[in-house]
Amino acid sequence: MERRFKLPLSNSTEGEADFVVFGVPDDSGSAYRKGSSRAPDAIRRFVSRNEIGAVFHSGKKSMFEPEMHKLDAKVYDAGNRSRNAASEYAGSIASKGKVPIAIGGDHSITYDILKGINPKSRFGVAYFDAHPDIISSRGSYFGSVVNDLLSIPSFDPKSSIIVGLRTPEDEEIDNIRKCGIKVITPLQIADMGIKAAAAKINAILKRRTYLSIDMDAVDPAFAPGVTEPEPAGLSANEAAYLAKSVARRGLIGFDIMEVVPEYDRDGMTLYLAYRLMLEIIAALEGAVHHSTR
Repeated sequence: MERRFKLPLSNSTEGEADFVVFGVPDDSGSAYRKGSSRAPDAIRRFVSRNEIGAVFHSGKKSMFEPEMHKLDAKVYDAGNRSRNAASEYAGSIASKGKVPIAIGGDHSITYDILKGINPKSRFGVAYFDAHPDIISSRGSYFGSVVNDLLSIPSFDPKSSIIVGLRTPEDEEIDNIRKCGIKVITPLQIADMGIKAAAAKINAILKRRTYLSIDMDAVDPAFAPGVTEPEPAGLSANEAAYLAKSVARRGLIGFDIMEVVPEYDRDGMTLYLAYRLMLEIIAALEGAVHHSTR
């Protein structure tokens, strides 16, 4: 049996942690490339085996830190949970004032996570994705996530934004207009500049926020191992910059979805997914919401 790896940033017990990471190895909601179910363990294995998240000197771990910031956050890697158990587990973490962090798996898991957290006050979503996932003619799959979120009474689409959108279907364009969710595309970000884009995004996120990242929001030049790669996406730096700017507001939770290891090249997507997690946690330090319900 292969050794079970934990993320290098895991440095705490579940009881003491402010951030609890768990994988949801399920891609039953995917309609195209399968394999995102293998992502949680593949990310752990890649960063551990390649000493990407940390190096070891004389048996002691020395962390690789985000930029010039030393990460002091208390993080616990809880391993994996089944899709059926993920909703309840996310809710139990949030109820204790901790930030749940889910690694997918396909993007439809985001609905399960938020259904479990079930915020009592209104919240918005910063949804990083090449696709708007607002198909209403079919539910419970990775193309209907945003539409499915509309069934959560406290979800506020007008305090939400889809970041990185570039391939909406006709039905989705109509639904975006109907529900009032905002959109910012990679070409718009290039036109206005990254600082103005971050300001626009945060001005829309008026309520408490959940951050959800489909790795196909990033251009396949930086993240080839995804379910549905789409050209003309965000650069790795743009994705990190915008995600960090959202996280500084404080988050009720976040997830990273749709990494497909089989289609990755040299661990590029695995490493970027981990790096985004590291940067978001660093941005959240000092902004942890201890009242999530």
